[in-house]
Amino acid sequence: MNLAQARTSKFTIRIGGLVSPQTRCLSSLKPTVENEYYVPRADRSGPNDSFVFNKLGDGRLARCARHSPTRELNFTPAHWERQKSVWLRFRAVRAIFHSSPFQRLMFPDLFAVGATATALSAYNTQVATNYMEQLTLHGSALAGATTAIGMLVAFRLNASYGRYDEGRKFWGEINNAARDLAGNACMWIEDPYQKDRMLKLIKAFPVINHFHLNGKGGHYMIPDDHPESAEKIYAEFHAELLDIYKDEEHEDFKYICSGYKQKIHLPLHVSSGMRRIIADNGAYVHAFYNKTMDEQVRRIVMCLGQAERVLRTPLPTDFTRHTSRLLALWSFLLPFAIYDGCGPIGVVPASMLISYAILGIEDVGLQIEEPFNILPIRQYSDGINAGVDAIVAGYDLLDNNPLKQLAAQQEMAAPEMTTTTTPEEPMIEDSTTFEIEETDSDEDEPRAAAS
Repeated sequence: MNLAQARTSKFTIRIGGLVSPQTRCLSSLKPTVENEYYVPRADRSGPNDSFVFNKLGDGRLARCARHSPTRELNFTPAHWERQKSVWLRFRAVRAIFHSSPFQRLMFPDLFAVGATATALSAYNTQVATNYMEQLTLHGSALAGATTAIGMLVAFRLNASYGRYDEGRKFWGEINNAARDLAGNACMWIEDPYQKDRMLKLIKAFPVINHFHLNGKGGHYMIPDDHPESAEKIYAEFHAELLDIYKDEEHEDFKYICSGYKQKIHLPLHVSSGMRRIIADNGAYVHAFYNKTMDEQVRRIVMCLGQAERVLRTPLPTDFTRHTSRLLALWSFLLPFAIYDGCGPIGVVPASMLISYAILGIEDVGLQIEEPFNILPIRQYSDGINAGVDAIVAGYDLLDNNPLKQLAAQQEMAAPEMTTTTTPEEPMIEDSTTFEIEETDSDEDEPRAAAS
């Protein structure tokens, strides 16, 4: 075993029943299917080349099914200009039938409301012989319930947005901690091999955390009912990780892939590997610097725990079910309350439009309640990867300075020039002594004349 393998073996020990990658065959870690969606960074023509956009522009991903939510990407100044356009409301109304809330509510919610309104209109016009036999409900009976339901839906949306905002802040903190840890590693980890391992683990952590918090790792186009869906997801995970390590023989790469197959808690294992590298660095660096690097790892692990809290603890399910029950009852009673005002023809579209307005707010709250299914986490991972590369390149800026490299090349090309410039200092000393000798000789002449 060489020195590099001995260092790596400190990380690839048997933990929690995981067999060390050194005892596993590399062919067993290769996916049985090819990845279809992930595009390596070197093959991308732009920052969003690995995404499939919808018809509304490059600001959101294409939805793979009718019930899929809207998934926005990182905004740019151009996106903000479009967002603040005076034509925003007209564009939104024009695209109402393509919006994700409408398509999710179209069936069965709006269909059931429309069917109820149609049946009510048919009964009141074809079966009922007079006004007393018509099925109607006074508007005041539903007005109080409408106010209460509106407040309930607004509270539900605010609570869901709080979870969405928390998820975004957690990933922002992971980004900041990863940048700090990468800069500290460049300064204070003296072993080049261990430094390279640390930087690769920093890049790999957001990818691993993405697949940990989102079962598909953001590859939503993979169907759930596909017989090879699990292997397809692993193929995308393998491709993303290989884009970081570039070498399937790397021990950390094999360890992570093996751990993914055995379904261990990979984010915690990777953070422990970072801390082991910091601990092994104690013989070369003062303990204060290692403690500073461990603080960055602690920040990452803290964000991981907070993200897991958001993922595993939804809003109280009794509250969610109670809100859904009230909204269902309210939407089914709505045609009876507005029948007198809208008539047998207008009651159907009016019921569906009002129900869409209220149910749509509740539907948006349901979707953003799980933030890691909405946020563009792959873009966050790419940003962390690019940030680490920029930190490493900036730290080595002096070594990669073109002027310095040109000077070194010239010095190697003309070694004789350096030898001709060295004897200049003795020549100055000779001329100085000569002047001193001349001064001494001048002072001797008056003495001779006096004698």
